[in-house]
Amino acid sequence: HSNGHILKSDLDGNGEETLTNLTILEAFDAVWSPRKTKAAVSYHERGIVKRFINEIATGTPSRFLPPDVQSFAWSPDGTGMGYLLMQGASSNLVIADQLNRSGRIVYSTPVPDFNVQWVAKNTLLLVSRPSGLAPSLVMRFDLSSRRADPLLPGTRGIVALPFPDGGGFVFSQSSERGEAQPLAHYSFQDGTVTALNVTTLAEKCAVAANAKKLYCGVPRGTIRAPSPDEWYRGAVALSDIITAVNLETGEVAAVLEDMPPIDAVSLFFSADERFLFFQDKPTGTLWRLTL
Repeated sequence: HSNGHILKSDLDGNGEETLTNLTILEAFDAVWSPRKTKAAVSYHERGIVKRFINEIATGTPSRFLPPDVQSFAWSPDGTGMGYLLMQGASSNLVIADQLNRSGRIVYSTPVPDFNVQWVAKNTLLLVSRPSGLAPSLVMRFDLSSRRADPLLPGTRGIVALPFPDGGGFVFSQSSERGEAQPLAHYSFQDGTVTALNVTTLAEKCAVAANAKKLYCGVPRGTIRAPSPDEWYRGAVALSDIITAVNLETGEVAAVLEDMPPIDAVSLFFSADERFLFFQDKPTGTLWRLTL
């Protein structure tokens, strides 16, 4: 909420309930743990990004994260967390329990702008912040062996969306001229890359739990180059068609065309996958689509 409170409601928007009434005027993100007992809340304070773990049951902060945390992710089972912490010239990947106790550095890199995604029990994905003007860095980190392997070398503008089953990820990419290219998906099992017949940004998509279907906001026109740079900096707003992609057959079908201009982000499904939720990027308005 704009006043910094964290709220929940039924899937139809009724039964609104305040989970925490902390007044944080510049809160901009809250990441629920998979167990739904905690949320990692991010906010600005005098130009500095700060984060803390909020206990949903009590509505109070339980742990503050270090001030130099660059990126954060919950473990898939919600019992732990991983985050990237800048210390000197190194970005250190720290693994801790769900209350940020027993933290240990498992990997260090000089790359300062990785985003971390915890995609499976022992697999984390490190992806550099995307630009259509430069090759992306994508690392698959194995927590058991503490080995980091590069993926998709030389590919530009990568935005990655992990599969819920941890088997791989969908990614958007750009050409050498910074133009948006069709989506593709990468398999961890054999390293294969399969192109999809739809061009959008992976951040505008959601993968079904069985990893067989993908729903995306697909722009009606082209995405201005360099992509995704222009979209991220707010220089352009897109008008999307909600589109379904069968990841097994490659079939693409429009699901919702007749709707007002919406630049869809933050897509997610209800637990039974009867509904698809998304926000309009310029206004923050939340929408629900019955599938």
